Order: sequence, then C-alpha cells, then structure tokens
Amino acid sequence: MVTNAEAVAGALAASGVELAFGLPGGEVAALIDACRRRGIRFLLVGHEASAAFMAEVTGQITGIPGVCIATLGPGAMNLCLGVANAFLDRQPVIALTGEVPAAKAPHFPHQRLPLTKIFQHITKESVVLDGQNTEEEVFRCHEVARTPRAGPVHIALPSDLATEPTRRGTASRRAAPSPPAPSRDPEGLDAALDLLTGAQTPLAVVGVGCTAADAPALRSFMTATGLPFVTTPKAKGLLPEDAAHFLGVVGGMALDRVLLDTLEAADVLLGIGFDPVECDKDWYVGRRVINIDRAGTAEGAYRPIEVLGDISATLSLVGERVQRRLAWPPPLLRARRQALTDAARARPAGRTGLSPLQTIRALREVLPREAILTSDVGSHKYYAGQFWETYAPNTFFMSNGLSGMGYGVPAAIAAKLHFPGRPVAAVVGDGGMLMMLHNLVFMRQHDVPVVVLVFVDGSLSLIRVAQERKGYEAHGVDFPAPDFARLARGFGIRGVRVGTLDRLQKAVDQALAESAATVIHVPVDLREYYDTV
Repeated sequence: MVTNAEAVAGALAASGVELAFGLPGGEVAALIDACRRRGIRFLLVGHEASAAFMAEVTGQITGIPGVCIATLGPGAMNLCLGVANAFLDRQPVIALTGEVPAAKAPHFPHQRLPLTKIFQHITKESVVLDGQNTEEEVFRCHEVARTPRAGPVHIALPSDLATEPTRRGTASRRAAPSPPAPSRDPEGLDAALDLLTGAQTPLAVVGVGCTAADAPALRSFMTATGLPFVTTPKAKGLLPEDAAHFLGVVGGMALDRVLLDTLEAADVLLGIGFDPVECDKDWYVGRRVINIDRAGTAEGAYRPIEVLGDISATLSLVGERVQRRLAWPPPLLRARRQALTDAARARPAGRTGLSPLQTIRALREVLPREAILTSDVGSHKYYAGQFWETYAPNTFFMSNGLSGMGYGVPAAIAAKLHFPGRPVAAVVGDGGMLMMLHNLVFMRQHDVPVVVLVFVDGSLSLIRVAQERKGYEAHGVDFPAPDFARLARGFGIRGVRVGTLDRLQKAVDQALAESAATVIHVPVDLREYYDTV
C-alpha cells in the first residue's frame, strides 16, 4: 500500500529533489516523514517565506524545482511572499501545503482558507490532491513548474488523505507542457534577421529568460558578432562583465539615467531572454525589439518580434545567418563605457559611515572571481546590481521581478548549500536584516558559513530618498538600528563591527579562512544614495 504522502515524496525523489525547506505542522507531518524515508532532507527554517526563497534559489541553480513545505492556514500564507517572488523571477518551485481534511471541509471552517484561489494568482497552477493518481499528478506539476516560463506550482494535500492509500482513477487533469524546440517560425526568424542585419547600432539585452545552460552559446554569439550588450540583474554572470563590449546593467539599478541613454543610442534592441518583469520603467515600449526566448513576453503596448524556442539553438542559427559584425563604432562604444565610469563616483567616508559604493568595491577586491554574492532589496540593491562585477553563471542572486525584502540571507544560505566549496556573501540592509534574523539560527544549526554584510544607516533609505525627491518630508522611514554584530553573537554566530574598508576586508578574509558564519555590521552614509540611485 502506497499512501498519498508516500506517493508525493516518491515522485519528488524520482524527479531529483534532495532538499525541502519549511516548517512542520500536524497536517504535513506524514508528508515530511515520507520525504525523510525517501531520502529527501527536510530543513527547518524560522519562517515560511525564507523556506520559499531557499526553494527558489535551489530551483534556479539546479533547474529542478525547489521544494518548500508549510502547514495549512498561517503556514500557507507565510509562504506567499517567497512563492510570489519565484513567480515574478520565473524560477521553478513546488510549494506543498497541508489542507483541511477533505471529509470535514464542508463544515469545518477552522484555519480553512481558499488556498487554490489565493495561490492561483501567484503560481502557474494550484491544485488540491484528491487521492487519485497522486504520483502522476505530482510528476505533471513538476513539469509545469520547469517548463518555460518557469515558475512555482502549489500542491495542497488534505491531511486525512495523506495517510490514505493512493487510488487509480481517471487521467490527470491536463497534460504537462512540452519543452521548447528550436524556432521553426521562418517568417518570424526572417523578420528578426532583416531588422538585425539592417541596424547600425544594435544592442543585446540579456535577461532572466536565459539560464546557465545558455551561457556557452551566449558567449560564442557575442564573440562572433562583437555585439555590445547589457544585462538585467537576474542575468548577471551569464556573460563576463569585464568584457570590452559590456555596457552595464539595466532594469532600474544605480546610474539608471546613463543606461537609459545607452539604450537610446541603440536603433535595434536584441532581447535574449529579455522579460519586462525586471524593468521599473517601460523604455522597451515603442522600440524596435527582437526577442529570442523560450516563451512569449509580448503584453499590452509591448510588441516585439518574437523568435521562440530553445535559446541556445536559436542563437546558433542566428549566428550562422548573420553575415557581418554587429559591433558599434569604437568612439560610441568608448563614450558609453566612459559615461558609466564617470557617473560611478563614490563619496569619501563621512561621519555617519562608509561609502556604499566603496564598500561594494572593497568586497569585490577581497572575494575571488568565483565567489557568490546575494543581494537583498533596498538602496544597496542598486549598487550590488550595477557595481558588483560578475564573470560566471550562478554567482549573483537578487530578487528583482517582485523585489521582495528578506531575500538576501536565505538566498545566500541556499547557494552555500549547493556550492559548499565556494565563498558566499550576502549584502543586506538593516531593515531587511531585521526581517530575517531567524536565519542566523539556521546558519548555526547547519553550519552554513555565509558572510553577511549588513549596510546600516538606520533608515529605509530607498523610500527616504523617494519621499524627499517628491517634495515630501521624510516620515516613517527611520529607526534605531541595533548593533548587528552583538546580535549575531547572541545567536552563536561570529559578529564583527567595522568602521574602515581595511577592517572590512580583514573581517571577510578571516571569515573565509576559518570557514565561519559571520555577520559584519557596516555603517554606511546614506547621502551617497541621493547622488546615484
């Protein structure tokens, strides 16, 4: 006899799932135990949102949907932030929750919420298992999550069915989608090639639709054509940012005005996995845009020429048919690169703290090229996204489509679990760190030696800057920041407070040398954000 909980766990294990993150509850106890018996390690997290963030990063790294587990009611609701983040960051996740017992559901309102109605708006699909064809249904949901555009799927298991035998029944509700093939739309491809080859200053925009598997084809295409490129934050690392024809990071990062001017200098934009979900302005509307992607992104007034299919195969095909170099005139390329350099000016250290820009640069100097950086959301995100130089896939992680605070630390933990031999650091603000202190327990319990740099300015500075630019008085944004180094020590984690860049680098060096989880309290001067963000 195979129970429904065992069928769920069996399907996940057969699909390659090794970890599940979450918080237990009576309604999911059988499911967690079934996962344990199938070799899936369940890791207790202090809040369900962190569990979903960890599952998202796991899915992004492995290509196998990451798994998070929560009970019904409040547990399911707490998952929503991280699940919504995966939805707008286009990453594969399976979110498993308990559900009110099927036999009692019609008359038992305690903790009963319309979970499918709630989750259907932030997932690709939300289903409640009914005890029939359970394993097949989980396999199908797994394929739905990973088929482009990738995203989360929610599966609810009523608690009374978890320990009941799974039953054979009618076929699954619907078939799983098929993966993309190379483009077979000659008309769309011909139109794209005509526009691209007729352009004088084409510019590539590499986005979230690309994966690490596309990096070799991307690099070959860029080298062969000489095409200048920008990336969005979710695509950082797919192409090396020390390349001579790299022109910056678009999508509302620091120095956005410079990047918008660079986009204006292009007469055709070649999107490669470009998805407007990463943009905080609609500069792509009304432009001549070609987009090579696995799934369509046209919406409303945005109507690119779309070449849909496998990105790597399509790039190879386009590369074969482009008969000339697509490089910009050298003076224009130099001018746009120089504009980015000239605008990136750091303030000297002030009485209130270090320059955020100099701090990012000092961290880049001390960490090796293969190091991984994760960024939380706040003013520092704009600096990490633009000024942190990346060279390889899966070395930079940021919440961007949803831009949810609280992402940085759980993302770093998930990255370190999958790349234990590589240095991993997280850059977070003091506001975001206050949301995610519970992760220090996880770091200690599971010996996860992540380095967390907390940029401390005692303010939600991104909102403060926005308020004052709009002519409002700064209000409701400042708070007395704690000493995060002392807080870390209270959790049993090394805590260091620094006041100079040299001390910062020594603290990072020591954390890496001793492989010790470390929180570094870094006072920063928020005045610099007024100049750059």
